[in-house]
Amino acid sequence: MKLSKRTRYGFRLMVELARSFVNGPVSIKEIASRQNLSAKYLEQIILHLKTAGLVKAVRGPRGGYSLSLPPSGISLKSLFDIFEGPSGIVECVMNPGECKRADHCPSRKLWVSLEKSISETLSSTTLADLIKGDPADLIPLKHKTSGSAKSTNRSTKRSDRR
Repeated sequence: MKLSKRTRYGFRLMVELARSFVNGPVSIKEIASRQNLSAKYLEQIILHLKTAGLVKAVRGPRGGYSLSLPPSGISLKSLFDIFEGPSGIVECVMNPGECKRADHCPSRKLWVSLEKSISETLSSTTLADLIKGDPADLIPLKHKTSGSAKSTNRSTKRSDRR
């Protein structure tokens, strides 16, 4: 799955707005400069976010854009849906009727499971989570502890042999 440039840049724009939520509005020029992005392209993206009600414009000398909600109130799923639309990774996930093979396709189960995992992760992650720290903290690593235990056991076994 490849995300669009609009999605990637939109997430970067929203991260900047989340980081400055307490300090007030930020201009598109400032965000573009910090993120090394085109201000004109960010202006197009911000219109989608304003229409969706996630961003508000503030006029005046200290104006710019700010989040309409706190970063903890904006899920990454809501941003993903704004930029990519409510689409499955393959057409048959959202519209099984579009594919004649949907009822008996062994791959469809994989696509549905993958779509569900992606959706759950994006739904349970907010902008506040994203700006907190290490992005690796957002990824549930099921095998992290078991992998460490295996390494320790191997080391112990090697030292016992000597």
